[in-house]
Amino acid sequence: MTFLEFHQLISQDSLIYSWIRKNFSFVHQELEAGKELKMQHEQLIIMEKGLLIQKSEEDKKNTIQRVFADQRIIFTTGGSLTLAALEDTVYSIIPTDELFEKLDEDQLLPNFFLQIAEDFELSIEWQRKLMSSYPEERVRMVLRRVIERYKLDPVHNPVFPRWLKIYVLAKFAKCSVSTTSMIVNDLAEKGEINVKMTPWVLMQNSPAYCVS
Repeated sequence: MTFLEFHQLISQDSLIYSWIRKNFSFVHQELEAGKELKMQHEQLIIMEKGLLIQKSEEDKKNTIQRVFADQRIIFTTGGSLTLAALEDTVYSIIPTDELFEKLDEDQLLPNFFLQIAEDFELSIEWQRKLMSSYPEERVRMVLRRVIERYKLDPVHNPVFPRWLKIYVLAKFAKCSVSTTSMIVNDLAEKGEINVKMTPWVLMQNSPAYCVS
């Protein structure tokens, strides 16, 4: 079996995540929705559940750079990261030097770095697709992601998460608040969603929300 074949196998089985859970003792921490944490470069975060967004350290608009949901590994080779919770999040912190030492002992360190690189590449590809689309499609792309994650449908599970508001959707879609508001109101007029209620409600299964 080649290295890449082995890596594909362990990626499909989330082996790196499971290996870390098995080989380290965790001190579970909770971050309430709306709160932030600062992650240092010598740390690695293991998420158990929740939803975190990585904010830009360089601009005052707090641009959303990446999104981490549920069982995820958060790692950076750069400086510190600012992470904000959209949902109550349970996580643990591991010192990277201890992690690297144990991964190296089990000959999994190259796979770890490749997985981190692949995750980052997927994030870059999402941003590329987003920025190459018109504003309305950007908003629909984000709504599709939300519908997929929460398994929404108009009959059995129509309610969007409470954190989904115009200004948050605008940040995800990289549109202005006014443009996002106009697009959402148009979707509401078409009967696709109901934004007069809090939280919002999915009213119909539009082909535009089919996850591709």
